Amino acid sequence: MELRYLKTLKVITESGSFAKAAERLNYTRSTVTFQVQQMEREFGIPLFEKIGKNMCLTREGKAILPLVDTILGSYDRILAFGNSEASVLNIAVPESLLTFRFQPIIRAFREKMPLADLQIQTRSCYDMNQILLAGDADIAIHYNVQREDPNIYSEAISECPLVFFGSPQMTEQERDFRTTDQKKNFGFIDIEINGLYRKSLNRLLKEKNITLSNDMVLGSIAAIVQCIRMGLGVSVLPEFAVQKEIRDGGVIRLDGELDPPAVSVMLSYHSHKRLTPAMEYFLDLCRQML
Repeated sequence: MELRYLKTLKVITESGSFAKAAERLNYTRSTVTFQVQQMEREFGIPLFEKIGKNMCLTREGKAILPLVDTILGSYDRILAFGNSEASVLNIAVPESLLTFRFQPIIRAFREKMPLADLQIQTRSCYDMNQILLAGDADIAIHYNVQREDPNIYSEAISECPLVFFGSPQMTEQERDFRTTDQKKNFGFIDIEINGLYRKSLNRLLKEKNITLSNDMVLGSIAAIVQCIRMGLGVSVLPEFAVQKEIRDGGVIRLDGELDPPAVSVMLSYHSHKRLTPAMEYFLDLCRQML
């Protein structure tokens, strides 16, 4: 039996007559009748009976209709794998970019490819090559902290300024990072142990022989900012993550001489990976919007 016969069966139940089903399917009335007869012969049950002017399912026909729906639904899902929009796209990205920069990208992607499943995981920039090589993500958007790998394609798409900041509650002496040979009685708050932001400040602190008393890892940018507001330490974050807090006076930029250099925002994927239409569109969005 051909699958199109089941589709004919479904259309007849929706339209209420063989004639209307034939019109919707662009068949002749005799073709619809033939297909129904073939199904009845193969199934060994009557499928339709005429009640008034309508062709209605028999009791047996009603019993098998859920099974027909299952078969047709499974067939549609199989076809979806060949649809350029119906795919699964797995993205790895640091929390800062996901929280502050990705919403317009996600909205644009959804508008263009509403059938695609989008999975976004927050990961450390230092793990991105390993994630891509293991096949745990299709695309990684990250800061440029990884060594080059011949199996990973990477492309710089923008520059991200970093900001060294603290609490407005800090005294003038605590804010002073121009004077050399100091030991500060507060610590650095970071999103991960010895991460990008701490490393970006280390060279500058070393040049001035300034040490901080401790490090604290919170793992959340929102939590870091709130702790800085309360005077619990200092930190470095991308400018876009704290510009509103700086503008509102919740946190302050510290000595401009210690603003770390900008870092590149990269997009990466496995060099041997086939680029699906969903991947290509997402990459183009990142190039345009990041």
